Formats: sequence, C-alpha cells, structure tokens
Amino acid sequence: MKSMQPNTRRRALVTAVTLAPLAGLPGAVSAQAPASSMKVEDFFRNPVLSGARLSPDGRLVAGTRITAKGRANIVVVDVATRKVKIITDFTDGDVGRLGWVNNTRLFFSISDRQRGADQLGATGLFAIDADASGFVTLAERAFMTEGGKLLPVGSTVHSRVVENGELTDDIRVVAYSYQAKGKSSSTMYRVNTRTGRFSPMTVGGPGNAQQWLIDSKGVPRCCVSYTDETFTVHFRAAEDAPWTAIYSYRDDDTAEAIKPQSIAPDGRIYVVANNGNDTSGLYAFDPKTRKLDPTPVFAVKGFDADDIDLLWDRSEGKLLGISYEAIEPGTYWIDEERAALQATVDKALPETVNAIQVGGAGDDRVVLISSSSDRDPGRYYLYQVKQDKFQGLGATRPWVKVPEMRPTTFFRYAARDGMQIPAQLTMPAGDGKPPLIVLHYGGPWVRPIHMHWDPVVQFLASRGYAVFMPAPRASTGFGDKLFRAGWKQWGLAMQDDVTDGVRLLIQQGKVDPKRVCIAGASYGGYLTMMGLAKEPELFRCGINWVGVTDPNFMFTVTWTDFNRYGGPDTGRRRLIGDPEKDAEQFKQTSPLQRAAEIKQPVLMGYGALDVRVPLINGEKMRDALKGHNKNVEWVVYPDEAHGWRREANNVDFWTRVERFLAKNLA
Repeated sequence: MKSMQPNTRRRALVTAVTLAPLAGLPGAVSAQAPASSMKVEDFFRNPVLSGARLSPDGRLVAGTRITAKGRANIVVVDVATRKVKIITDFTDGDVGRLGWVNNTRLFFSISDRQRGADQLGATGLFAIDADASGFVTLAERAFMTEGGKLLPVGSTVHSRVVENGELTDDIRVVAYSYQAKGKSSSTMYRVNTRTGRFSPMTVGGPGNAQQWLIDSKGVPRCCVSYTDETFTVHFRAAEDAPWTAIYSYRDDDTAEAIKPQSIAPDGRIYVVANNGNDTSGLYAFDPKTRKLDPTPVFAVKGFDADDIDLLWDRSEGKLLGISYEAIEPGTYWIDEERAALQATVDKALPETVNAIQVGGAGDDRVVLISSSSDRDPGRYYLYQVKQDKFQGLGATRPWVKVPEMRPTTFFRYAARDGMQIPAQLTMPAGDGKPPLIVLHYGGPWVRPIHMHWDPVVQFLASRGYAVFMPAPRASTGFGDKLFRAGWKQWGLAMQDDVTDGVRLLIQQGKVDPKRVCIAGASYGGYLTMMGLAKEPELFRCGINWVGVTDPNFMFTVTWTDFNRYGGPDTGRRRLIGDPEKDAEQFKQTSPLQRAAEIKQPVLMGYGALDVRVPLINGEKMRDALKGHNKNVEWVVYPDEAHGWRREANNVDFWTRVERFLAKNLA
C-alpha cells in the first residue's frame, strides 16, 4: 500500500495534520501476487536486526543483531568506513532497548527472548563504550545483587544529561517500586555510566509519583502521581520551590484528563487533552493560571493524540517536531531543515513510512532511516546529505517476501445505532469471495488496530483468508465518544459493533458469508466466545487464546495482577458493570454461562503462568463445552503467561490454527 506520507505535510502549527478518515469500505483488491510461499515459522521468527540508533555526531550506528546461540547483541557500524563490530556477547539474554549516552557511549537493557512470557526473564541496565570497553552494570538484573550498590530491577532511562551544551557520561534514570492495592512510586536519579554511582534528584517530591518531567535545564519540575484511581499533576516554579498540586482527574475520565508530555522553555507544560473536543490534541497548559490554551499546538482529525512524542533540541530549547499515530505513524516537523530532509527521504522511499534520526551538523549531516509499512516489516538506510547518497544497512526480517505481503486498508463503518467504528481490512491475493477471519487482540480500553506489518495478519492472508480487525466501542485512540459508548457494554453493543462490520462486508460482497471465523486474545478471546454464543449462524468457528470467558472472573479471580496490585475495583465496575447489581446482565453476557449454545468448533490456547487472564478462564470454558461440543481443541503452554513469547510456542500455536482453519472453513 502506498504511504499517505503524513511526514511531508507541513501546515500551520495549529491543527497541523488533518488526515480525514476514509469514507465507506475499501474497494476490492486485485490479485497482485501469488499466495505466499513462506512457512509458518518465517512469520514468527524474531528480527535479526532491530533498534538501530544514530550517535549524536552521526559517526556511528548501534543496533541489535542476532549472533551466537540466537541471542541479540549490540552491533556498531562506523558510518564512514562501514566497518561492523559486535561489542557484546551475551549468551543468556538478549539486548533490548539501547540508546546513546553521548557520542561514544551506550546504555542498554537485557531481556530473554528464549524464555516464555513468565515474567522471570533477565532485566537490568548497563553501559558500554562503542569500542566494547568500559562495561558497567547500572541496575540489577534478575537474580543478581550488589548489596544496594545498583539501581533496582526495572529502572528505565529517562534522558541524557547535557551541561554547557555538551553531552556528559551521565543519564537520568527512573526507578519504580510497587506495593499491593495499586500503590506504586518512583524516584529519578542522576547516574554516572562510568562509575555506576547515582544520586536522587526528586527527594521531597510528591508521593506515589508515576511520571517526571524536566525543564530545559534538566531540573525535575513536573510530576504526575496516582492515588485512589485519581491522577494528580504537581508542579514547582523552580528547583528550590515547593511542589503544588495543580490539576486532578479520575483515571477513566478521558474528557477531563490532561496528560503532561514536556515542559516548554517558557515554563508552560505541553499536555495531551480533549479541551472540550471528542478527540485529544496537544495543548499548552499554564501552571500559574491552570488553564489550557484554547487552540491546540497539534491535533489530528479523527484520532487521539495519546501516542505522541515531542522531539526536542534541548541544547537550543527548540521543539523540532512531533511524532504521532493516525491511520499510520508519522512525524510533523516544525523545524524546516528536518522537514526538508523528511521530504527528500519520502520521495526516495514513497511506499513506506520513514522515521528519521539526524546526526552531525552542516555538510556532515547523516540521516538514519527506519523504513516500514503494513507490507514491509522494516529495513534501515543511511542518507549522507552532502553526497545525496542512500545506502542500505539491512532488513529486520530479510526472509520476509515483501511482494507477497498484502496491503491493509483503514476505514470506518456505521454500527446499527450510527456509531462510527474504525476498522482495518486485509484481503488475500486472488479474486472471488475469500473466507473471513475476524481478529481482535484485546483491551478493550486500548487502541486495538495499528497500521504496521503484523505477522498474524500476514500469515492468515498468506493462507487465503481475509482479515477484518474492528475497533469496537470502548476502544481508545479514536475519541471520547467511542470510548464512553462501551461502558458496561461487554457482550452487548461492543459485540454488535463487530457483528455489524462482518455483515457489512458480506453485504458488499467482499467475503464468503458461509466461511467466517472469529478469533482473538484476552478481551478478543471474550469477543470470540461471546460471538459464537450470540451469533451462531454467522460464525462458523472460533479461536480463543488467553481469553476472558466470564465477566465475573474479572472480580472473583483474586490472583489476577489487577486484583492483587491494581487497587479498588470501582473503575472496573464503571467500565464492565457491577457483578451484584448487574448480575442478570453478567449472566446473559457470559460465554461460560451460555456454553450450551456454543456448538461450533473451537480452538483454545492458554498460558499456565498467566496472571492477567488466569488459566481458570480456559479450563472452566473447556469443561463447560465437553458434554455437548466434540470439536474443542485445547492447548496449554506451561512456560507462557498472557500471550506467546517463545518462537517455538508461536510456531506451534499458529500451526494448530492453520490446520484448524483448513478443516473448518473448507
């Protein structure tokens, strides 16, 4: 699919990007490539190259590459000579997030891709020089301790430290602590990456702090705390001034929320807020008057501005641009030089979304490009500005046959009550009416659809299935009206939104009405099981992995992470319903209690270590189906939690899915 190229759009800063939603449903997709020849494992292998970052001076590129024993380690490329050096050699973990401390030094974290999603994999924070010297452990890795000399497990890098216009060896790190009943707090530290020594920067700050913002001088000046389902924004006028609460809102009140993003040089706070509108935008908030500017700094028509990142040149106190997600990701560049570079890159690579990092200055400027799309999982390029020269650095998944991948189309459709429902559709190669898979990953209080290369979607499309992904009411990212319309609508209007989208695709002749399967994970697993019970004539089979099977379990299964650590359940009662007051509704919207109505074939998969949707959800559903449904397939992965992390488990599960669909949608 050709990119809409949002990166090149430079308009007045107010409501800078106005990407209008597509009207109606996408047109038919002609056959442009044969069905994919890729194997199941090719879709679910980890990337061999990822996380590339350009040094501030533009002389080096660092990223992770799969090395010995299948582990991800740091590789550094010299931009001038193209010499490549692997600077770490972990065999018991994988380098995760990495970044530059300065022009020659890196920080990075460690995970473990070869373990299941049991949340016991290695963590930690480390630093190393680009020449492989100066390795230092900064934060604890699992099962390691230095007697309090290290920052705690889970510490995350906040920002680099600049002094007198120059990068130092120091970084700011935020360390979190968690307690029962939803209480947590954090402290910001200044950490020297060569000695590992650290000192707190937020002593005397507000309790239960969740987020810290610094000003242009690196002083923590804004804090967001969370207590009793309420977020409170705190501010101080200077480093030695007292902290003052300046704004509060309930955690589910998206219309009244202001979410601090950054402190401007003039002391105002850039925040994400609705400010009386359905969708949120970026606004300036004055901590003195405690009022929002009436006009947004940045907004995208039809989309919330929740997932944005402000791109600063802190040495000059200048906001360069804003990255965002609308139909697809993009960057609005305020800085004219960056906008011109983006336009040059997009002209050279018109079929992809191209995120740029700029290093160096003047004639020595170098641009690192991360290029990807719904059909391309990603690849990296270097652009040397003076020479006007592009060079490839490598693909993230070089085995993916991009010409065989299928385009995804975003659209909105009207539900039975007129509510506009965002959705995505991916059609397989070929003509005719293909079988349809309805797919939902979960939430429901998240944005469930994104325009990127999705291994599940592309795998299913490669096997000849159309893939429909709706964002039913209660989803976020598309406005407060859609979110609020889903309150207490599990199995009701939320379910009908999905059904209405499927019926519209059938009505328009895009898919085979007799071969429709519903599939999903977590809340999507609930949608699956409820869809089978509520619409037995529409859905021929269902695939549920790690799915909720009874809304009562959201309250009665006390060993879930949100029941143990999430605080009071009043928010869930507002969003899902009250298990006592709404008992009859819960009964009607419980797949478990309506199990006798589910006679279609079902494939269910669960993780034995799941604490978000514990195994009891699947076991109770399986047992309730046993007496009357002989077509239930069941798999439990002992080392997995809420989803599949190990490649072997992904391959096993999706191989089961392939066989299941071939058998039941023939």
